[in-house]
Amino acid sequence: MSGNPPSRALAPPRPRGWAPLLSALLYGATTLLVLSSCWLFISNLDQLFPSPLRASEAMSAWREESLTPAFAGGIWRDAAFWRSVNLALTTSTLTAVVAALVGIPAAYALSRDKIPGRGLIDALFSSVIILPASSVGLCLIVVFQYGPLYELQRALGIRVPHSLFPGVVIAQLVLSLAMGLSAWRQTFDGVPARFEHVARSLGSSPWRAFWSVTLPLCRPGLAAGLILAWVRAMAEFGAVLLFCGTFRELPAARFSDLTRALQLDRADILPVAMWAEIEYGNVEYGFGIAFGMVLISGVSVYALHRIGGRGYLW
Repeated sequence: MSGNPPSRALAPPRPRGWAPLLSALLYGATTLLVLSSCWLFISNLDQLFPSPLRASEAMSAWREESLTPAFAGGIWRDAAFWRSVNLALTTSTLTAVVAALVGIPAAYALSRDKIPGRGLIDALFSSVIILPASSVGLCLIVVFQYGPLYELQRALGIRVPHSLFPGVVIAQLVLSLAMGLSAWRQTFDGVPARFEHVARSLGSSPWRAFWSVTLPLCRPGLAAGLILAWVRAMAEFGAVLLFCGTFRELPAARFSDLTRALQLDRADILPVAMWAEIEYGNVEYGFGIAFGMVLISGVSVYALHRIGGRGYLW
């Protein structure tokens, strides 16, 4: 009497010989990066919280004449730093909202509709992601300083380059929109279109099918794209510096009464403020701003991981 051979439980696949070595190298590189960053911050704690007794008379006189405190220890008590934080948070939030209002419908259309030239659009936004930010700022200067947009600004009596909110938001929007659009496009591609077709076959309108079927499935991905757009806007430096410059070097007459009342004309977004402080010679002060941006980025990436957005980090 012949029978089938007894089934054997499949053993888990054994790792290849090079896998443990590769894992060890990756963990070692990660550990080295983390320890180097910790050492960088810990070794500068004496500069973040210096003792006033250690400063010489020449250093004290130079500190009083400088635009900002010489050491980063005064950063938390400096009103200029908090004005820069408020400006960075406000412009990044406005940029992320505009990117979402434009990018989410565009990503849905690119994912669901057969748009002519869709491959060209994908290539364009993908190239923007890897394009140097300074090149984006230079292109914006050319676009807004010459041609129809320049004539439109003259007719309206406005000036977008070197303006506070319009200039910063436009400079941040280019790369922020490209980053968010890629994430939102992947999100809609991951939800089969047949779900919407089934809902519409049961009597739902296109809007109701999107709102009740597609949107709940895409909510984590949409949130991840919004965080990516916000973080990219917060970290923007090259485009804002070329297109807007540093506001503290511009005359006060260039700003509105409300901007001067809020003293935002004496503030810059955090990356530009960090660069300006280093240029002024306040290296430790710039280091303190950089540390604050590291904290903001770390919290943002942690939130991105918590909502399941690891796949959108390139």
